[in-house]
Amino acid sequence: MENNIFLNYLNDRSSEDKQKIYPGPVITISRDYGCYASEIAQKLTAKINEEIKGPKWQYITKEILVEAAKELGSREHEIAHIFGAESKTFLGDLAISFGQKKYTSDALIKKTIKKVVRAYSEQGHTVIVGRAGSIIAEDITKSLHIKLIAPKEWRINAIANRYELLKTDATKIVEEHDITRTKFMEFFSDRSPDCDLFQAVFNRASLNTNQIVNAIFYLAKQKTLFLK
Repeated sequence: MENNIFLNYLNDRSSEDKQKIYPGPVITISRDYGCYASEIAQKLTAKINEEIKGPKWQYITKEILVEAAKELGSREHEIAHIFGAESKTFLGDLAISFGQKKYTSDALIKKTIKKVVRAYSEQGHTVIVGRAGSIIAEDITKSLHIKLIAPKEWRINAIANRYELLKTDATKIVEEHDITRTKFMEFFSDRSPDCDLFQAVFNRASLNTNQIVNAIFYLAKQKTLFLK
């Protein structure tokens, strides 16, 4: 990944440049826990780069955390709690601030994550997995917002099989992640993402990976995201 290109884009754009640039194209993929969107994003990016001439696409997921931490001058684990939407209390903030040489508030972490996601979205030719991308890039015209869903039982079985867990343990993990993901999205928008935020919703239980990838590719092509 061309981090230098990203950092230049993030830091060097003037307000005059912003008026001249048409942001995107960007594809965001939101998902229920256990739907494994990274696999979809990886194959989709490969398909685009193989079949479409022009700038190379990339998919972004954990890089958001890495770039945000770098921007803040923090370690990744010091800001990772945001992705579980666990805001610190005032007293917790105060206690931590006295115990660290450099302390970063949740408000600043949130602002920086939005800045990073927005920069990747505007830079374009990017597939963003999670990280509230669908909300942060909602207003970008050259965008496609996808949601992956599956019945709870299907997701529990997927997690149990993948991590070799008892079904009871997998159930607890799925339920906990469902709550934290909803809180995370609300943390950035003060609301849960509505169905009308997404142009397409795919059921992982009834469609395989290649079918979903091909469908997203077709929709992106119809929305002219691949035109120069």
